[in-house]
Amino acid sequence: MNQNYKTDNEFEEFLESIGGLQNGNKVGDKPILSRDYFSVNNGWLGIIQSLIEVLIKLGWNKKIIQVKKKFGGLRFYVNNLPDNAIFFITESEKKSYNTCEVCGELAEQHKIKGWINTLCENHSVLNDVVEVEGERYAPLLFSKIKNGDLYYDTFNHKIKKCDTDVGFNSWFVKVIKY
Repeated sequence: MNQNYKTDNEFEEFLESIGGLQNGNKVGDKPILSRDYFSVNNGWLGIIQSLIEVLIKLGWNKKIIQVKKKFGGLRFYVNNLPDNAIFFITESEKKSYNTCEVCGELAEQHKIKGWINTLCENHSVLNDVVEVEGERYAPLLFSKIKNGDLYYDTFNHKIKKCDTDVGFNSWFVKVIKY
């Protein structure tokens, strides 16, 4: 696995190790220790972690406004940047345009249902029909997988039925029979 991809647990352990981040919009809020605050897929969490480490070394106060995907790229909004910090944010955002947001591998941008996604060759197939064992399935990108749903395990190339509401990662995509 590459350095760009981080599991939710790995990223939350990192946040805990630095004492969390501060919500730049709300004074006095508890530290941000949850991966849920970051509106990106796991393929970019390593980029964000590296950026946060550099910004802290530059003297950043760890106040964050928002982290999200926009136009197929990473957006990282913060308060009170130290000198030269914008360079590192810009470079991280540029890196996201060539990094699969799902798995962290080398990628290109794809337009899927009006949205721009940065996906590697393996995950770009998800803008089409998935065929497994002679059956065809339509991926429902960005749909939450719930108990009873079918999902495509992109890593193992299998269709599975969900039997839980927790424990899903970016290798899984909700599908419906085509």
